Amino acid sequence: MQEMTASTWKRTGSSIIWHPDLLAGLIRDIEPTPLRTLIGWQRGGFPDTTPSGERTVLVGGLQTAVYAMMQTSTPDAVSDWLRQNALAAVRAWKAHWPDVGLVFVMDGPATLFEFNEGDEIVYFGSGRDRAKKVRLSQAIWNGAASGAGAYQLLVESSREVGGYFVRWLS
Repeated sequence: MQEMTASTWKRTGSSIIWHPDLLAGLIRDIEPTPLRTLIGWQRGGFPDTTPSGERTVLVGGLQTAVYAMMQTSTPDAVSDWLRQNALAAVRAWKAHWPDVGLVFVMDGPATLFEFNEGDEIVYFGSGRDRAKKVRLSQAIWNGAASGAGAYQLLVESSREVGGYFVRWLS
């Protein structure tokens, strides 16, 4: 996965972002859209224009939904739900608004997100056992988070990873 400090992720593709420095300007200017609204658009059709009229749409609630499901379901069941809902919404998004960035606003902390270079998957969850974590990038991006077009978003001032960005889906 490549590294990026540019702001391209705000205007195209889809991202998961948790670092406050990356979200600061966006949160101040754009009201987040609830996850259930995004899923509703995927099923019933997207509006003609974005809710804010901007080239970035923030989606809130993904981390809360995933975390809540992890309390009662297996990581595979959570991944299946994400594939049916989030992945489907990202694909529909790309077809409807190809020049608008889709940003899943996450709460963090950064320790909940782990990029494993061996399998090129972003895992979500606490602890060391990857079998107990959700394969977040695989569920949302269908494996597109590997190779060209996939980026770790770095906070310019600290070089910390503050999110992940995928330019297109496979």
